[in-house]
Amino acid sequence: MKDRTLRLVKEGNFIEGIYNYCDRWCDRCLFTGKCLNFESGKDAPDPESPELWDYLHNVFEATMLMLNEMMEEMGIDPEEIRNMEPSEEPDPKDHPLYKKAYTLSFSMHDWLKQSNPGEPSPEEIELLPDIKEKNPRFYEAIEVIYFYNFFISAKIFRALTGIDDFDPREIQTDSNGSAKIALIAIDRLIAAWSVAMENMKDHEDEILKFLINLAELRKQTEFSFPLARKFVRPGFDE
Repeated sequence: MKDRTLRLVKEGNFIEGIYNYCDRWCDRCLFTGKCLNFESGKDAPDPESPELWDYLHNVFEATMLMLNEMMEEMGIDPEEIRNMEPSEEPDPKDHPLYKKAYTLSFSMHDWLKQSNPGEPSPEEIELLPDIKEKNPRFYEAIEVIYFYNFFISAKIFRALTGIDDFDPREIQTDSNGSAKIALIAIDRLIAAWSVAMENMKDHEDEILKFLINLAELRKQTEFSFPLARKFVRPGFDE
């Protein structure tokens, strides 16, 4: 697996680091042919397959082999890294921004689980067998909501990790890149929830609260990472 990955790197025409700041929605991405992460995962077994854990173990072992070889080439002793003192940086989980994103993600998740939007009743299916084709915009919005729901808190967590180590005037940092894709996801969630509200009049008040909280989260993220929108994501923004 290590040799295959190295061969892909040498032979493929990939955009370096494109997978670090994408939304992970490969089915809708125009850059899969330029993504090493996507190409490397083509031979991955089905998530329900018993071979999945063996595959992931092999990926881990291959990655560690490559990292050790790279450290040796750079004159870094892996043993020194293992013996380093743990970082005393603040835990991102304690940051108010992450707490807000995490809480909001779970509140939306609980509402989705309870309300089950996008699932027509048996009566509707009987009357309109092609009900999803009658309102594709609504079902598209619901799909977007489900996809990005937990994505935003995960990316905000990454953005907050090591934020104090970067020059606040520097744009091209991992924190800004992670914050930017979180902001893009928030923008898409706001648009999707707006469509859902148009189609679910009985739940207007509940959805409006989600929209208000998402708008607040977007504002707080932009305040915490004022340069995030200017970050240039490899491939996507070039």
